[in-house]
Amino acid sequence: MNNKNRYKKLLKGITLVLLSTFTFAACKKNEEQKPTPVKNARIALMISSPEANEVSFFVKDKKFSTAPLLYNTIVNYITVSEGSQELFFKNKDASLVVNQLTANLKSEGNYTLIFADKSPKTAMFLIEDDLSDPEKDKAKVRFANLSPDAPALALYVNGKLETTLSNKEFKQTSAFQNIDPGTTLKFELKEHGKTEVLATLENFHILSSKIYTIWARGLKESTTTNKLGLEAMTNR
Repeated sequence: MNNKNRYKKLLKGITLVLLSTFTFAACKKNEEQKPTPVKNARIALMISSPEANEVSFFVKDKKFSTAPLLYNTIVNYITVSEGSQELFFKNKDASLVVNQLTANLKSEGNYTLIFADKSPKTAMFLIEDDLSDPEKDKAKVRFANLSPDAPALALYVNGKLETTLSNKEFKQTSAFQNIDPGTTLKFELKEHGKTEVLATLENFHILSSKIYTIWARGLKESTTTNKLGLEAMTNR
């Protein structure tokens, strides 16, 4: 091989090495510049604080509520970033923090954030929602006692007491219970261990494969619009 051919072959080899190096560097740069996907959680809001003024909901410095958050208001699931998050309820004009907590939110986790107690007292707590499918041809229901002055309460479904839904003190929430669906179900609220019906939710339509939360709201000793009652929401 003459010198000219050797030179051409050497030049070709150097060019291939440079091209390979450039391509690898470019690919590596593109990989490094890819944004990290943001993983999210979801939070539903339940405002159950009798006589409380309107509040606003914030995650860190970002306001997430647009509609007025008044007593007996439910906000369906809001998407927020996973990880450690500062959750706040502030007064209407956001000049004062009413209550706050720090929560470690799981990726794709579902939660309900409850704002309760009788104003001016406030209670704020987060519960994780198990939105896995109910058993075949069933629905799932859970019970929460959000009445600040009530004793331990129990929820009866068509006259039947499920152990899971009984003996719940203020701020306690049951696990989800599988029940038979129906279009005319009657839920009764009683003091745990007693027979007197304190409140009812009648003809409530429970659909198969759906998930619900039913809670005691208001005040046992009130006769106004804040009196003890039952409310319900569809979680899924």
